[in-house]
Amino acid sequence: MMSREPGGPSRPAALLAVRCGPADVGRRVTVRRLVEDGQLSDAVGVLLSWSPEGLLVVEKRSGEQVQMSAYDVVAAKVVAPELSADAMQKVAELGWPPAETGQLGDWVLRATHGVTGRANSVRVVGDPGMPLDAALDAVVAWYGERGLPPVLQLPQPSGYDEELDARGWLPARVTTMRTAGTPGLVDRAAALLPPDADRYVVELSADTDSELLAFVEPSLDPVVLASILTAPDERAFVRVRDASGALVAAGRASVSASPVGRWAGITSVATAEHARRRGLGGLVMASLGQWALDAGCPRTYLQVMSRNAGAIALYERLGFALHHAYAYRSPVAISDR
Repeated sequence: MMSREPGGPSRPAALLAVRCGPADVGRRVTVRRLVEDGQLSDAVGVLLSWSPEGLLVVEKRSGEQVQMSAYDVVAAKVVAPELSADAMQKVAELGWPPAETGQLGDWVLRATHGVTGRANSVRVVGDPGMPLDAALDAVVAWYGERGLPPVLQLPQPSGYDEELDARGWLPARVTTMRTAGTPGLVDRAAALLPPDADRYVVELSADTDSELLAFVEPSLDPVVLASILTAPDERAFVRVRDASGALVAAGRASVSASPVGRWAGITSVATAEHARRRGLGGLVMASLGQWALDAGCPRTYLQVMSRNAGAIALYERLGFALHHAYAYRSPVAISDR
């Protein structure tokens, strides 16, 4: 059997069937490798790492991490995500449900008194069941009846992009959907805990309150926000307090069903401005990740604006790989939230 020799090549040059490499970290792959008994074994999952020394780690759907040497890999390639962008948007909607929905063919119109883009936009999937111009007119009318601007939410790129550009439905902002294996998230978050973590009190509950709502989203209507955050049956809120009892960090997680199992979704993570860069975000993520693991969710997702470089850097350190990006489009100026 072949084995990886220290300092040797990361893979034999003759293995032409290996069609992925270090640049594909974060993507879903299938890898066939030789194992100790000389047999072949397959691993399908997210490529978590590919070190300069040629060590690969693939995380399977169950959260199990498979480590191997690139020298033992006989075939590998990038494969499509387990859930499509459209399917992941449906999972996320279950974790952030709107108060009211309407159907336009395959499109889902959502409204929640104007609080957040996710709950007040059209989830554009498939065919609206009518010509595009008629569909857009129907969207404008539906939201107009509710005193809201018409907004579309589309994975990027979308087959509608050119037509929408031509009609003046321009992108307002772009958000990324990121996913991670929950066991890996818990391990990485534990490694990022602040050295003085024992100075803080971590509280976990199923309910929110006015203090937390004002802390995570001070600009939003607290009553409407609470209705969104508490809508999923399975949910958790984490509060981190300092020695004085002041709230310094918080976050929320919920559970969504999918065709491939249960997902945890993390939202509303916030840290007090004076307490940033102390590792408290890692403390929140560790607590929510452990709750998700205990809730039987092998995979976790979150959404973060593409321009939020600081948050993205933290989430990448926690193992969250880019699943897809989506844009909000509207013919009028819309809120930045």
